Amino acid sequence: MANTGDFQKAKDTLKSHDVYVKNTNCFTRSDFDPKRTDFDNLVYQFMHVVKGSEVFGVQDTDDNEEYFFKVYVDVGCRFIKEEDKENKDSEPLAQIEATFCAEYQMFDKEIDEDSLKVFALQNVSYHVWPFWREHLMNMCNRLNLPKVALPTMQVKPQNGNTE
Repeated sequence: MANTGDFQKAKDTLKSHDVYVKNTNCFTRSDFDPKRTDFDNLVYQFMHVVKGSEVFGVQDTDDNEEYFFKVYVDVGCRFIKEEDKENKDSEPLAQIEATFCAEYQMFDKEIDEDSLKVFALQNVSYHVWPFWREHLMNMCNRLNLPKVALPTMQVKPQNGNTE
């Protein structure tokens, strides 16, 4: 695992370039009518996983190569009956999932893999989270599901300092 100095170098070397949905999937079960359902016994289960990353180069118009760091984050929300929450095999009444990509321009292509890994695990979710919150709320609206207002993701202090 990279040390704090390496992590700081990654933060200083990477500039946020883009955040977008790579893929998304949502459904409501065929026997479930969200418009005519009492949601009192409905609970949510959430997924949030930093799935992977890659470094890639792109030729610009002057034949210079720019480098980017892309991180994939899987997120999801399942709507289940409260009595089914302990049963891992229970089928959700509805589900919304997405994979987000966060891209960062790299100003130092020599940054080590461990520093990028720490950055991906500790920082990227903060950049993706507002997009996930908006996507989830939007899809809940479109599917006539209860609106799930995710809280703002708080940045954890590192070594007593806030970011």
